[in-house]
Amino acid sequence: MQSLKFRGKTILVFPGVYAPCEDSFMLVDSAISRASGHILDLCCGTGIVGVCLADGAESVTAVDLNPSAVKNTCENFKLNGFYGKLCAVVGDLFGPLRGNLYDLILMNPPYLLDSDWEPKDLSWSGGEKGRKVIDRFLREVGKYLNESGRALFVQSTLNGVDESLGRIQDEGLKGRVVNRRDFMFEELVVIEMSWR
Repeated sequence: MQSLKFRGKTILVFPGVYAPCEDSFMLVDSAISRASGHILDLCCGTGIVGVCLADGAESVTAVDLNPSAVKNTCENFKLNGFYGKLCAVVGDLFGPLRGNLYDLILMNPPYLLDSDWEPKDLSWSGGEKGRKVIDRFLREVGKYLNESGRALFVQSTLNGVDESLGRIQDEGLKGRVVNRRDFMFEELVVIEMSWR
């Protein structure tokens, strides 16, 4: 089993769970100053995002389709002393949530484009255009966001940042890029959403 240290927290990585890297770190860096109240961490993986923001949170709800990821999140919350703030659920995005509103919603989704030469892995496979999970998130996020809340998510420029910003506007929200980093063949961005 792998482990890493980030922002003073120890994060274990279970086999079969997406190992945190630049996208996870960017999301934490972008959200840390906004961490308060009730936080929702979708596609939680190891739980690194929620663990790093738990100091400032009243509660953290973590959701992932992968049962191993949810177990991994629970273990990391225990290890770092935040288990009392956690509600961890196996589920598909907002599926297991029942009308709760959140002050901060975070998602590091699978956003890589599928290819014919690589087996598909749900932890990174975002479909043909890499937008399969992102588009579902954008359609539903407003139903779970407090009036003064914020939602932040990661995506690649290969997925169409302008397309995401347009869809956010169509949902009655405003969106803006709050963080970006260049990589060899793409740029990763964090987009923040809020009510107008």
